Amino acid sequence: MKNKNKTLTTTQKKNKYRALQYTTFGAEFLSILTPFIVLGAVNYEEWFTVEGGWKVGLGGALALALLGIAVFLVGKKKEDNTLTNGYIALILGWFMVAFIFVLLANIMDQIATIMFFGGIGLCGAFGLDIGSQHFKKEADSYKEAIEKAKVETIKETYKEEIGGKQENKAGNDVKF
Repeated sequence: MKNKNKTLTTTQKKNKYRALQYTTFGAEFLSILTPFIVLGAVNYEEWFTVEGGWKVGLGGALALALLGIAVFLVGKKKEDNTLTNGYIALILGWFMVAFIFVLLANIMDQIATIMFFGGIGLCGAFGLDIGSQHFKKEADSYKEAIEKAKVETIKETYKEEIGGKQENKAGNDVKF
């Protein structure tokens, strides 16, 4: 049996787009964290263990520091309300700094690797931010349409009430 798609009401559509807006907004931060988590898992032995037990090695400390910087920059970016919300400058600056670290070599090799993978997460967050903005606009459009429809319904109800009162005055059929 095939399931027929149920037509959603306007309120359901608004709620759907609002949920997608918040989901993609939350996924932005998950997109930033994911490359750091993967790098930490891949380099766990080198970055987080020592013969005597557990420690945060240089690579792990650098990854945590750069993760903090990435989250800070994204949080700061949220204050900007331009078309791209500052993501283009953030991404270009991020990869520019990563390239400079590649040129510095040795210890900077780990920083660059971390930053390139972090940059991939920032690109994903940028795409999710665009999606979140789109879903917000859709949800806001439905909300506005619902509000306009409510006002129109009230106007129609009032017109009917006025029409009924005028008929009652003319016909004197109604007894109270």
